[in-house]
Amino acid sequence: MSLLPVRRLDDPFFPVTPATHQGMLDRPGGHAIHWEVAGNPDGVPVMICHGGPGGANAPARRRFYDPAVFRIVQFDQRGCGLSRPTGLLEGNSLQATIGDMEALRAMLGIGRWMVAGGSWGSTVALAYAQAHPEACLGINLTCMWLCRAKDIDWWFHGVRSMFPELWEAFASLVPAEQRGDMRAAYVKVILGEDRAAADAAAHQLHLYENGFMRFDAPLEEYDPARGARYGRIFAHYARHDFFVRDTQLLDQAGRVAHLPVELVVGRYDCCCTPDNSFDLTQRLPLANLTVVPGGGHSSSEVAMSQAVARAPLRLLSRITAKGGPTV
Repeated sequence: MSLLPVRRLDDPFFPVTPATHQGMLDRPGGHAIHWEVAGNPDGVPVMICHGGPGGANAPARRRFYDPAVFRIVQFDQRGCGLSRPTGLLEGNSLQATIGDMEALRAMLGIGRWMVAGGSWGSTVALAYAQAHPEACLGINLTCMWLCRAKDIDWWFHGVRSMFPELWEAFASLVPAEQRGDMRAAYVKVILGEDRAAADAAAHQLHLYENGFMRFDAPLEEYDPARGARYGRIFAHYARHDFFVRDTQLLDQAGRVAHLPVELVVGRYDCCCTPDNSFDLTQRLPLANLTVVPGGGHSSSEVAMSQAVARAPLRLLSRITAKGGPTV
């Protein structure tokens, strides 16, 4: 007797179908980008950008997209996941990632696609759309992060107002006289020569972020090795202001003002605070913002999941209403 997986009655997710194609794409600077495609090969293409910087693609992110409707493209950003070499910082930037996405689009023979992402993935998706609006059908963003100076300062300092004990543990590795600039202190150690100190700091940074990203306890144990990899790439991007100017993503919003945009954010998102999504919406006449009462940062938690799962099909219906996708 076979047993079917147990699902909640209010489960909004689509089934996670296996990848139909995957491979490695060689890129300049010695990088090779891992990519995979799932869903309907004749469906509407959507590129999903993962979070971080330093995160990785996960098949589970496909559960927000109907595999009968969408041709789902995912990839690991430079130095991340299955992309090679692991952790390579040279030639690793947001602009390089945008170039990788364009190379993938050309390789897969896609004319235009939806672009999507959450958290850092929203930064990547929006920056790509602003660089290549002609390649985009629409934009689906969850927990937008604009990488303004104030957003970065919130991440490294402001979180203390909501999670003081978590921040104090984060600050414990930094001498008291250096705690006025936690970003500089962590970047110096993580990218320094002392590998034991670097790994400890990267581990602590990863624990810190995970502490305020979820309201519910995670379902799996923390992997210390992942923390070291994640923290090193994150620190590299933090050193370079995440490769965007202070208000760049708002200043260039006009480049995608003609595109339909869906944004979802939790009212109590303590990682990418709701003003990020709200301020972007103010610049985009075709943007629809959903603020989820009781929601935090994690899309998989009950409060957020239904709103996040509804957004892609709602965006597609808006694209179709404009005359239908041309892929």
